[in-house]
Amino acid sequence: MAVLPPGSFISHESAARLFDFPVRRGDARSIHVTVPAPYRAPRRRYVVGHRRSVLGDEWMRSVGFAHSTACRAWLELTGSSFTLDDAIIVGDYLVRPRETRRAYRPLATLDQLRTAAERSIDRRGAGRIARALDGIRERVDSPKETELRLLLLRAGCPELIVNEPFLDQWGRVIVQPDLRIRGFRITLDYEGDHHRTQRRQWMRDVRRFRQLAGAEIVGLRVVADDLEPPGVYEFLDEVQGELDRQGWTGRLRYRLS
Repeated sequence: MAVLPPGSFISHESAARLFDFPVRRGDARSIHVTVPAPYRAPRRRYVVGHRRSVLGDEWMRSVGFAHSTACRAWLELTGSSFTLDDAIIVGDYLVRPRETRRAYRPLATLDQLRTAAERSIDRRGAGRIARALDGIRERVDSPKETELRLLLLRAGCPELIVNEPFLDQWGRVIVQPDLRIRGFRITLDYEGDHHRTQRRQWMRDVRRFRQLAGAEIVGLRVVADDLEPPGVYEFLDEVQGELDRQGWTGRLRYRLS
């Protein structure tokens, strides 16, 4: 960084790695650097240069050098290399509260992402950014849960509610699933491998599905193979069957992102 002009900072994929974005694009060996206009973007081996007008709060300093904020890194990648699904997966990841040394808070709030998009001088990918902002949801626990939600929405599923509890007649929480389908007594929970290998987690799952059965709620367990062909076809058939039994008249169809 010492040979770069004043105001330069690590950006794009390189900044994303600092925030541990769950989606990675590009060559991990390359370092992305943004320099402020009117300086010329650097071009050398393993350095990808970018030049743009920069607002002062679009970068920060940590771990010894300057880099894009989480909001700025999301905008940079959503406007360039990310697909719409990538942008929503990372957006869900950013707005999920997490424990830090000082507080329990997200890397960025949805309002901060919206404000950053509105103030951004760079308008590349503006349409994809707007669609991604509409698709981001808070309280999502994992990227796979986001993948599941996007898969079902593309298939034509009724509205999905994220991490909202089912309550009994006295207002007590029966269960708080990853997803529930509005207007139907159907929940969906994505289960990573730890649901199989960790005894404590497995016991919690057993109790949870007993509670669902007792409340006459259908609980569907989803695994990685259900999210892509050929397993996705059987999975969507299962969801379709449960919706049919509860009076839905629509049809689910698998659609690629």
